[in-house]
Amino acid sequence: MKNPVLSVLLIVLNNKQFIAAAIQNYLDQQCAESELVIMDGASTDGTKEIIESQAKNNPQIRWVSEKDKGQSDAMNKAIRMAKGKYISFLNVDDFYEPGTLNQILQLIKSGETAEFIVGNCNVWDSDGKLIYVNRPKKLKPWHILSGKYLPVNPTAYFYKKSIHDKVGFYTMENHYNMDVEFIIMASTVAKMKYFDSTWGNFRVLPDTKTGSDAEAGKMWERKNQLFERKLKELGFYIFLRTKLFLYYLHYKNVFKKKWQAG
Repeated sequence: MKNPVLSVLLIVLNNKQFIAAAIQNYLDQQCAESELVIMDGASTDGTKEIIESQAKNNPQIRWVSEKDKGQSDAMNKAIRMAKGKYISFLNVDDFYEPGTLNQILQLIKSGETAEFIVGNCNVWDSDGKLIYVNRPKKLKPWHILSGKYLPVNPTAYFYKKSIHDKVGFYTMENHYNMDVEFIIMASTVAKMKYFDSTWGNFRVLPDTKTGSDAEAGKMWERKNQLFERKLKELGFYIFLRTKLFLYYLHYKNVFKKKWQAG
C-alpha cells in the first residue's frame, strides 16, 4: 500500500509460538488503509519462515529480518519504515480487540482524535484470566508520572509518527521501559486524548521480559526510578504538579478508607 493511514509495527525475535497468531490478529482487523511492518531480529527458530509465508500473499505486510542492537533499536527501525501517519506497536504475544483499527481510522478521519490517543486495555494472566482493565483516563504529564494513569500496553494507544520529530526515538540504552519513557516525553509535547473504548489486550506471561521482571519485583522499581529521573529532567512546574497530584491521590485514599470504615 502506497499511503496507509495506520502503520502497525510488530517486533519479534525467535517467537514461533505467537507470530502466526499476531499476524492473523492484524489481518482479522480487515483495515484496508493500514499496513503491518514486521521487524524480525534474524530469528532462527522458524519465525522468519512463518513471516515470509504470510507476507507472500498479503501486500499489506512489509518485513525485514536482520540483527539489531536490542528491542529499542528494532522499534526505531520499524518506525523509520512506517508509511502511516499514525503508528501502533503490536507485541507478538498481545492482540487488538476486533474492529479496533477501523475504529481508530474513523476517529482520525472524523477529526475527533488527537496526536496521541489512548483507549482501555484488558490485562490477562498466563491462564487466560482477566486481571484488570487499564483505563488511563487522565493523560497530563503529572498524571502519567504518578503511575496512576499509565497506559500499560501499545495495543491500546495510537500516535502520530511525527511526535518522534519532537522528542526523538526510543532510547537505545533503555531495555525495559522504553515505552513508558516515550509516553512521558510525548505527554509534554503532544495533545493526548482518552476514549472509553477497549482496544487492546496485554498478556502478562512469566517467560516474557515484562512477566519475568514483574515476577522478580523489578518492574515497578524500574518505573519508579524512571519517574524520579524524569521529574528532575522536566523542570520545576511538572515536578510540582506531579507531587501535588500524588498528595491528592494519597489523601483521597485516606478519606475513602475512613468513610468506608464508618
